[in-house]
Amino acid sequence: MISINEAVEIVLDAAEALPTITLPLERAWGYVLAESVVADTDMPAFDRSMMDGYALAASASGDGKEVQVIATVPAGHFHPEPVADGHAVKIMTGAPLPDGCDAVIPVELTSEPDGGRVRLHSAVQSGDNIGFRGEEMKQGEEILAAGTPVDPAVAAVLAQAGKSRVSVHRRPRVGILVTGTELVDPGEVPAGGKIRESNSFGLVAQCLTWGAEPVRIGQAGDERRKLAAAISAGLEYDVLAITGGVSMGEFDLVPDLLADLGVEIMFHKVAQKPAKPMLFGKFGPTLVFGLPGNPVACFLGFELYAGPAIRRLAGESEYRTRWHQGVSAADFKVRSDREHLKPAKVEREGEIWRAHPVATRGSADICSIVGTNAFARFKQGQYIVPAGETVEFFFHRGKSDGV
Repeated sequence: MISINEAVEIVLDAAEALPTITLPLERAWGYVLAESVVADTDMPAFDRSMMDGYALAASASGDGKEVQVIATVPAGHFHPEPVADGHAVKIMTGAPLPDGCDAVIPVELTSEPDGGRVRLHSAVQSGDNIGFRGEEMKQGEEILAAGTPVDPAVAAVLAQAGKSRVSVHRRPRVGILVTGTELVDPGEVPAGGKIRESNSFGLVAQCLTWGAEPVRIGQAGDERRKLAAAISAGLEYDVLAITGGVSMGEFDLVPDLLADLGVEIMFHKVAQKPAKPMLFGKFGPTLVFGLPGNPVACFLGFELYAGPAIRRLAGESEYRTRWHQGVSAADFKVRSDREHLKPAKVEREGEIWRAHPVATRGSADICSIVGTNAFARFKQGQYIVPAGETVEFFFHRGKSDGV
């Protein structure tokens, strides 16, 4: 068996960014930029007021002083002539600063006597309450690197940079295939040794969280011919995630069928608990993940291996799992002949992450990870990690709680 670290590197080395497409900006959310973005103009394009108030020369300000107001400048307009010393213009947030002015005094620090004059109740310094030309972005400057995910803030920056259409990597399409004749649909009442199928629904949600487009291929059972046909159809996707059928039992047919179909098996079994039977292969550009059938192991295998690979396929530059260090909030009991990944609830207290163990009845107990946000990682052996000791962990996707 190979280690977790070795398995991660094999998976990520096999993943390559998908081809690019061009989308309207309003549809680009969740995609990843395929090219760097350069500012086509200064932003702001002029010195501007950062609040409603009066633009004037700072040297004319002071508590109790009065200045003559000669004009009003709304946003989107400008005052065409220089403002003489001792005069001011009433100015709105975002409006261009007139020549002759080097500060803005907020309206709440003024009062207006009769005769078109304004009384100042404070002094201002040169540059106060002004946004200067080019301080946010300068023409020709790279403002977004290729590999940046388009989130709401990035979308707004793209608009500021004049990008009404953007080049992004295509989202990975993930085919999800379920094995096991013991499974029934969620709407059925299981009887006679059957259980409800849940993994594919969890995997759909995980795919969406990681930015992929999931497709439930269906349930193929454990009949060789039907399973082979379903796997063959699944190899048309960017990623094929098969749950169940990857262990060593009589009806665990997936490894042999993958090999028969020409899939290059790059590893099968990882020295970890849970998800030891984890399988990874490649068929042309398609990445194939054989995930264990037990729900917690299936969830963990996807988070640890398939998720980061999806981000690399999507073109993201920061695709690796981020491991963090914290301290145990209570005793963690470890009993494993391989690395053990235990579900945990991690909370921040000041600058310290505290990892709380959760009760679990094994890798079939999917209820045990509801409310958790991380997996803590422990070396093999039989021992107790007492409260206050250092713990390494990673967060589930979308469960970073402030990271």
